[in-house]
Amino acid sequence: MSGWKARLALTAQRNRQEIVKAQLSRREMARLGLLTAGGALVAKSGLSSRAFAGGGDAPASPPTKPWSQPLPLLQIKQPVAASALSGGAPDGTTVIEHANERVKHQLWDKFPPKKFYEITMRETQIKLDPSYSPTTYWGFDGTVPGPMIQARYGEPVMVRWHNHLPSVKKPQNFGIAEMAPHLHNAHTASESDGFPEDYFNSINDPKPLNPKGFKDCHYPNVYAGYTARGDLVGDPAEALSTLWYHDHHHDFTAQNVYKGMFGAYNLFDDKDTGDEGTGLRLPSGPYDQQLFLGDPLLDRDCQLVFDLFNLDGILGDKYAVNGAIQPFFEVKKRRYRLRIVVPGPSRFYQVALFDGKDFLPFWQISSDGTLLPEAVQVTSLNLAVAERADIIVDFSKIAASKLYLVNRMEQVDGRGPTGKILTPGASVLEFRVGDKAQDNSRDPSTGGAYKLRELPDPDMSALLARAAKANTRTWEFTRGNGAWSVNGEAYDANVVSAKIPQESEEVWVIQNGGGGWAHPIHVHFEEGRVLSRDGVQVKPGVQIDGTINYARKDVYTVGDNKEARVFFRFRDMKGRYVMHCHNVVHEDHGMMVRWEIV
Repeated sequence: MSGWKARLALTAQRNRQEIVKAQLSRREMARLGLLTAGGALVAKSGLSSRAFAGGGDAPASPPTKPWSQPLPLLQIKQPVAASALSGGAPDGTTVIEHANERVKHQLWDKFPPKKFYEITMRETQIKLDPSYSPTTYWGFDGTVPGPMIQARYGEPVMVRWHNHLPSVKKPQNFGIAEMAPHLHNAHTASESDGFPEDYFNSINDPKPLNPKGFKDCHYPNVYAGYTARGDLVGDPAEALSTLWYHDHHHDFTAQNVYKGMFGAYNLFDDKDTGDEGTGLRLPSGPYDQQLFLGDPLLDRDCQLVFDLFNLDGILGDKYAVNGAIQPFFEVKKRRYRLRIVVPGPSRFYQVALFDGKDFLPFWQISSDGTLLPEAVQVTSLNLAVAERADIIVDFSKIAASKLYLVNRMEQVDGRGPTGKILTPGASVLEFRVGDKAQDNSRDPSTGGAYKLRELPDPDMSALLARAAKANTRTWEFTRGNGAWSVNGEAYDANVVSAKIPQESEEVWVIQNGGGGWAHPIHVHFEEGRVLSRDGVQVKPGVQIDGTINYARKDVYTVGDNKEARVFFRFRDMKGRYVMHCHNVVHEDHGMMVRWEIV
């Protein structure tokens, strides 16, 4: 950007931030001549960077030197006794509807909690880079990402989420200090699912039903399908593994997630045990690490910039992993399980390993939160916002002393990837390979196919026949007149777009209405089986658009004018849930629907 354009862009950025801090209503902004009739910022010097700064370019973040700090590793949260919970022992109820209503947990008596956790949301200061001054974030337990909960099937959990964020009366550059924690994509009753209207107040804004500013969420950690089976166990083929939690406040999800409101929740059972000497023998302990990929944009004071007037999608210009810009990770010569999560708000990734010369193969073992039927060797994989993938990297078989996790996906705006794959791409994380270490995990390259977890419907022909008899719904995700919509309607929390009988089966056709956009569509509560992409039946171990679709998933990325056909079962619990685009800027501006199990 030329000098005069850079100065105008900086002025526009600061003026836009001041408008947000002033908390002007749209009516007040229109009266002051700051908005066009269509609701966009006026194109004039000192305000609209689109008019004078190279078509929307923002001032660059302060410079950094890559590989100057170690990768932060997530803290493992420890349970506490129910009697030791701050705010008193739980009573089996929780607040919903802006903390104006209190209801009983549906499954409290059926799956009484065996472990209790409490996590406090508060303002914190994070040094993204050693050369930066601290950046203000909102963090779970004051960390970004928040702590990791390691749970097990058969051990129901209750988490008490404390909101100690500043009062909503305190002006913010962006974000709102009310939270609706969503455990993505747990098999959870609706009052604990993070419905967008179930946000609750900070302790600094006490409410009559919630004076201490907390919400109890009940996570039964039960396999789906227990009702049809007539037990309280469910189908082990429905197991989840890599989950994550984040805020889901109506209209503010993108802002609050970008501000740091996300963390990890992993589930284990007798196959995925968390002990590499048992079960599937996946790498465990310090050799099982979660990587949250992010892309912040910082102003000259090293504070986060979020353009509230950009409804397309927010992209930053720095790559961060676990809250550190381009860190290094010292690894041993052995196998690692890396759980890669993309919290957003809007950037897509093609993840690859580059040693400075070649792209190296690795093993993909999961798609979203569930293990694949068997490990698949790949040289890259695509991840949209909220998609996850667990991979196994064997550093003992890599000759280089350093290699890099890179993003090869070109993306220049919130519309989604351009389709161009970069070589080598942007370096995100440096691995420094050290000495050998004992490895009791299984080598995916020996002993035949590395079988992981069989799918609930292993016979695709039988599944297709079953799907042919199921009710079909079509959901079209479009943009029109500058607004985001599903089936032509913007989100209304009071409108139920589908009422689905409990224990029923349906096929959902998820369509992208075009316009050059890419939409990662997330369906709460149930994983689905992808049947086809753009009319082509999915096959085991084969990537379509860089993703293995022969799997259970909870995010279905549909590119421009594309579609996915997905088979769902709606089981065990009743209540209200949502489906939305997980480019969360799109979600916050109407690309979401409410549906119910009845």
